[in-house]
Amino acid sequence: MILAGGESRRMGRDKLTLEVGGVPMIRRVLDAISARCEDVILAGVNTAPLEGIRIVPDERPGRQGPLAGMEAGLAAARYRRVFVAAGDLPFLPTELVGALLDRLEELGACAVVPQHGCRTHPLCAAYDRGVLPGVRSSLDRGIRSVREFVGTLDRVDYMEGELRRFGDPDLFLMNVNSPGDLAIARRGDAS
Repeated sequence: MILAGGESRRMGRDKLTLEVGGVPMIRRVLDAISARCEDVILAGVNTAPLEGIRIVPDERPGRQGPLAGMEAGLAAARYRRVFVAAGDLPFLPTELVGALLDRLEELGACAVVPQHGCRTHPLCAAYDRGVLPGVRSSLDRGIRSVREFVGTLDRVDYMEGELRRFGDPDLFLMNVNSPGDLAIARRGDAS
């Protein structure tokens, strides 16, 4: 599953179509996830259809953010283990997707979330589909932050030390949220 945002005010247009290394960011993320996941869902956005990808709208009106997209994606997911990624992670390693999903199954956790530089990255994480009632309850209580929602879960494993084996966490956990981030991503792709 992939969770993606649409138009960005800071970017002036749908940032997922912006290219890094000549490839739209959304395609880069989809390729990383598709290599490891049979069922790939693009949740919460209105975009042109992409081959092999199911697009599901948010269940709630008013574009309530990534947690609402996660709700829609989890509700539509066909499998119990779900990988959730923002669509603006242009350097997401397929190996990380697999490692987080495998660890989720091994530990029987609710979620396995990367943690790097004192920050958690809940939009690049593996979840048990069983968290869906908690997502709905959080949204009903006005919680919109995925990070805040993860804080309500009782069995979360945070992957930190092992992240280096997948490359530079500063690069592959980077979200592209501004023109400056895009410039950094484009330089990172050249290295």
